Amino acid sequence: MPQRWRAPARLPPRRADPRTAGREPGTARISTRCRQAGSDPNSRDAAPAAHLREAAARPAAPETAMTLKTRLAWIVLLLMSALVLSYSLALASTMRERADAETRGALPWIAELLPARLDGMARDDVQALEQLQRLVRGLERIRHVSVELHASDGRLLARAPQRPAELPGWMRREAPAAAALRKDVSLGGRSVAYFELRPAAADELAEMWADFVRSSLLVVLLSLLAGVAIVRLALRAFQPVEQIRDALRDLGRGTQGARLPRFRSPEMDEIASAFNRMAGELQAAQAERQALMRKLLENEEHTRRSVAHDLHDELSPYLVAQQPLGRVLQARCAQRPDLEDIGRLVQTLVSHQAQMLSTLRAILVGLHPPELETLGLRGAIEQLVAQRRSEHDGRVQITLEMPGDWQRFGAVLDASIYRMVQECLTNALRHASGSWVQLHIVHTAAAIDISVSNDGAAEAATGARPGLGTIGMRERCLALGGDFQGRPAPNGGWQVHIHLPAEPVAHTEALA
Repeated sequence: MPQRWRAPARLPPRRADPRTAGREPGTARISTRCRQAGSDPNSRDAAPAAHLREAAARPAAPETAMTLKTRLAWIVLLLMSALVLSYSLALASTMRERADAETRGALPWIAELLPARLDGMARDDVQALEQLQRLVRGLERIRHVSVELHASDGRLLARAPQRPAELPGWMRREAPAAAALRKDVSLGGRSVAYFELRPAAADELAEMWADFVRSSLLVVLLSLLAGVAIVRLALRAFQPVEQIRDALRDLGRGTQGARLPRFRSPEMDEIASAFNRMAGELQAAQAERQALMRKLLENEEHTRRSVAHDLHDELSPYLVAQQPLGRVLQARCAQRPDLEDIGRLVQTLVSHQAQMLSTLRAILVGLHPPELETLGLRGAIEQLVAQRRSEHDGRVQITLEMPGDWQRFGAVLDASIYRMVQECLTNALRHASGSWVQLHIVHTAAAIDISVSNDGAAEAATGARPGLGTIGMRERCLALGGDFQGRPAPNGGWQVHIHLPAEPVAHTEALA
C-alpha cells in the first residue's frame, strides 16, 4: 500500500545569538562567520582565563578566619602558660608538706637549747621566772617553732614569737594540731615552770611563698622571652609563605611579571623555582595568546571592511539602479487600466527593493561604521550618542565628555574603541533601568582611558546573559594590550573602566 506523503515538520525558529544582540540587523551572519574563522573572543579557550581574571578582580571577602601566624602565636602562648601553671601548681601543692617537715625537724633542736635546771643561776622562784621570761622574750625572732613559758600552776608567762607571720588567705588553712613538746625547768630539785614547744609552719610558709612569688615571676619572664623568641623565629620562617601567597595573589589579579626570590630553605626554594617556571610559561602563553588574538582581531576587521566594500561596490549599485526602473513600471501601469494587476505586483517589487536597500545599508553600518572614516573617532562616537538620545526620547540622560584633540589611532584601534563604547551604551540602556549614563573618554600620547557609569541595576548592566558582553570587551582589551575593569559602583549602579595603549602592538594598521 503506498505511503501517504507527509509535510516535513516545521523547524524551530532560529534563536537569536546573544553575542550579536544590540548590533544592526544583518551583521549576525557575517559576525558568525568571523567567529568560526577563529576570532571569537567568547570562545571556549578564552572563557577560563576571563573567568579567572573576573574572580581575581572581585573584592576579597573579609578575613574572619585566624591566620597561621596568629594561630602559631596563640599555640606558643598557651604552651608557655601551661608550663608556668604546671610549675606553679607543683610548687604550691607541696608547699605545706615541705613546711611541716622543716618545722618538725627544728623542734628537737630548739628544745635542746632551752635550760632544764636553774641551780646556781637564781636564788628563788621569782628571780628564776624573771630570767626565764627574759629568755623567752629574746626568742622573738625564732622561726619554725612557737615557745610558751608557763608557771608550774599552768599560767602563761611569756610567748615567742608574739605575732605569727602573715599568709595569703588561701594558705591560712589550719593544719592538724601537732603534739606539744613539754620541757620542765627545776630549781633546787622542784619544778618552777615549764616550756611548751609547738611547730609553727606559718613562718616557713611565708618564706616559701615569697620564694615562690619570686621564682614564678622569673619563670614568667623567661617564658615570655622564650615565647617572643620562638614566635619571632617562627614568623621569620613563615616569611616565604607570605611571599608565596602575595605572588599567587598578584598572579590571580593578572600580574604576569610576579616572581619569587630564592629562599634558604630547600623546600621553599623548590616551590619558588616551580612557581617561577609556571609564571614564566604562563606569561609566554599569555603573550602568544595576546598576539594571536590581536591577529584574529585584525583579520576580523579586515574581513568586515572587505565584505562591506564588496557589498557597497558590487551589490548596492544594482539595487539602487533598480529603483528608477521600478518607478517607470509603476507609472506605465498607472496609465493603463488593463495592467492594474501587474501594477500591484510592481508596487510590491518596489517595496521589496526599498526594504532590501535599507537592510543592506544597516548591514554595511554594522560591518564597518562609515562614520569612522568620514567623521573620525570622535565624530562617530558623538553621532552614536546623539542617536541613542533620540531613540530614548530624553528618558535617559546621556553625557559625553571627550576633551582634547582626537586623531586617528589606526583602523583596528578606532573600530575597537567605537564597538566597546557601543556595547557599553547598549548594555546600560537596554538592560539597566537607570536614568542617566555618563561617558568620559580621554587620551594621552601613550594611552586611552574610557569610563562608563550609570545608576541602573548592577546585576543587569552586563547584558541579558551576565558576563557575556563583559568577557567580549575584556578579551578585546587583552588583544590590544589593555585592561578592562567592570564592577558595581560604590554608590549603586555599574561602572566600566577601559585602559588601552595608544600603540598597543607593533602591527601594521593598513588594511585593504
